[in-house]
Amino acid sequence: MVASKKSKIFFFIIFLLPALLLYSLFFIKPFIEGIHYSFTDWNGIVPEIPLSFEKTEFETEVLAKMKSPKHLAVVKKYYRLDGDFYRLTNWISEAGKPDRQLTNTERQKIKKALKTVGISSINYIGFENYKQMFTNDIRFIPRFEKRFLYNEFEDLPETIEAKAFHKYLLNNIKDPADKKWLLTKYQFDATAKSYHLLPYTEAEDERLRTILAQNMFENKFIPGVIGFTLFFTFFNVVITNLFALLLAMILDTKLRFKNALRSIFFLPNVLSLVIVAFIWSFVFRLILPPLTGIPIWLGNPDIAPIAVLIVSIWQGAGYLMVIYLAGLQTIPAEITEVAEVDGANWFQRFLHVKVPLLVPAFTICFFYSIANSLKMFDLIFALTNGGGPAYATTSIVIDIYNNAFLQNQFGYATAKAIFLCLIIIVITGTQLFLMKRREVEL
Repeated sequence: MVASKKSKIFFFIIFLLPALLLYSLFFIKPFIEGIHYSFTDWNGIVPEIPLSFEKTEFETEVLAKMKSPKHLAVVKKYYRLDGDFYRLTNWISEAGKPDRQLTNTERQKIKKALKTVGISSINYIGFENYKQMFTNDIRFIPRFEKRFLYNEFEDLPETIEAKAFHKYLLNNIKDPADKKWLLTKYQFDATAKSYHLLPYTEAEDERLRTILAQNMFENKFIPGVIGFTLFFTFFNVVITNLFALLLAMILDTKLRFKNALRSIFFLPNVLSLVIVAFIWSFVFRLILPPLTGIPIWLGNPDIAPIAVLIVSIWQGAGYLMVIYLAGLQTIPAEITEVAEVDGANWFQRFLHVKVPLLVPAFTICFFYSIANSLKMFDLIFALTNGGGPAYATTSIVIDIYNNAFLQNQFGYATAKAIFLCLIIIVITGTQLFLMKRREVEL
């Protein structure tokens, strides 16, 4: 049955038009406003419209300079003289109607009128916020950082491991004379594979301290906010999907308690992420240290990213497992039986029969896990108190939160949010295009 033109218009008005309006209201409009704020230096605190003016300033800098009668009428309507100040009237009284607050449209009119005479709390700085992300914000981008391993006010190290002596000290000394002299003060012990400090005079003490303080350092790679986000996204997507697929394959067999196991594996996804963070904080503090020999998990900048990754995999695998399980159960048993009759072993049946038919499930799971990993906030925030030690677990979203609400850099934070949004659109769009095309080919 072919629908008539009138029925198509009716269904468009009833179903599609409201969806398009809501999409425009809650995505397109905020996105455009975000782009606008990303080109400003607004701190998010100072009102966009001045709340008051001194009487003389308002009359000379606003009323006298405003040329448009329309804008002049707007300003006179909403700014009322109160003693020595003209104050913005937030509540408007109209004849026969209850007092009402200013609408957003009215505020925009006031903002536009004041802007014509050069009055605005927001300065437009162009692409400076975007440039700052990759030039001045050293925590944001990956970098190599020189970390000195000795302070001249500390005692001279009696023993230095041979590998560290060459890598972090001897190779950094540019002056051959200092290098040769240092080897006369530190003697190599082949048995212990280390260098031991020989007796030295008080005059030699200062020279030793200076050489060690200036040359004993390491160039350590700091992943930064972008580096951690990419690390977390890559391993979270890969490991979570592999783990979820493995669970789905196990539960797709004739296990006796498979329904109970499905509920158990899916349970972490039902829990609030704050509760998940609280549970695992207890595990990392009291259970894992005696079992693993690692005393500090969340407080160690080298271990904290791995700890966050473990929790995210544990929490997210159950949801993806359900999608893979649904995909596996849609595969006709006859296809695998035919492959088995043809002599294909278990791995061949999985690789050449099941995996191609699971491409739609892979598309959904990869899209879901990539998008969620790139914008992960609540779990990391609750688990590592907003970024962890030395910003080791600061994701882009947490960094945006810190810029906007802790450092009052609303414009800069908005620029980062726009940057992240574009990255998510590009990555997930590419992934969907490639995998959807693979579905069509199959």
